[in-house]
Amino acid sequence: MIKIAGLGVAGSYLYLRLKNAGFDVMASEIKREDYYIPCAYATNQIKINTLLKNIDIKIDDYILTHADNIRIGGNGFSGVDFHSSGLVTFDKNLYEKDLLKNIDYTTQPINVGRDDIIIDATGISRYYLGQIADDLKFYTIEYLTDFSDKKDFYFFFLKNGNGYFWSFPLKNKYHVGVGSVNISDMNMVKKYNRLKITGRMIRMKPLFDNMFNDNVIGVGESIGAVSPLTGEGIVPAIESSEILYQAIKKYSNINDIKECYYNDIRKRFNYYNALYRLVRNINNGKVFNLNNVMAIRSAKKSMNDFGIDIKFKTIFMHFI
Repeated sequence: MIKIAGLGVAGSYLYLRLKNAGFDVMASEIKREDYYIPCAYATNQIKINTLLKNIDIKIDDYILTHADNIRIGGNGFSGVDFHSSGLVTFDKNLYEKDLLKNIDYTTQPINVGRDDIIIDATGISRYYLGQIADDLKFYTIEYLTDFSDKKDFYFFFLKNGNGYFWSFPLKNKYHVGVGSVNISDMNMVKKYNRLKITGRMIRMKPLFDNMFNDNVIGVGESIGAVSPLTGEGIVPAIESSEILYQAIKKYSNINDIKECYYNDIRKRFNYYNALYRLVRNINNGKVFNLNNVMAIRSAKKSMNDFGIDIKFKTIFMHFI
């Protein structure tokens, strides 16, 4: 049997893909029903719709705001405007709630059997995979507010690549938040009116060499499928689940599944390692570095994947 722990965007997608294909699958989700998901709720409408058609879902039904103007500031300049290439915010709480209506799941932790395939979709906790010593996690805090001084989509990258502040419109409300390696940066949101507050750690390091623990296989944030530059993890989480689904469909032996999955994850997300090195170099004051220059194309790709039509020259001037 395939047992999925965690029914966020990665686990719920994988469950429905497997169940619809006739696999013997069960799932566990332990968070309470009224849990307000800590996430900026921003994603690329084009890319996510391409994936969700596999489970007969349209993100269009959940969209709150389409990006038009996107302003990026920080690192000593006031800001540059870019056009959208698919960036939207959507009602992630309603989306996940609707998916759960089609999933038979338990609210208890799963029993790990030796003959089972265990899917760890528990995100930052890596509950079944286990933690690793040299992981990198950022602090995050976010307010749901009824006012922001930035009416469009806004990113402000912090000094030394330590993280970024965001303000994203949600129809008639906003998510304003900050993610940073420094907990003191959480004070940046305090000036805003707070309707709800959420916060958690977010994984910023790719863990593609730590995706397995015996018969446990990770997906989504549990394996670091999160852009080290933007923190975007919604589409990457679903992509990782689709890659695992294809491996499970192709092979019955768990070792073959793991080998196929590992190779295909590396093909799709290997550029995250270049982004991670770029961010860490800037964190450590190593700005003028050949590896940084080589990583600029990866930075542009990460922004484009998020739904921002950013230009190569501007990325170079901003981050280097």
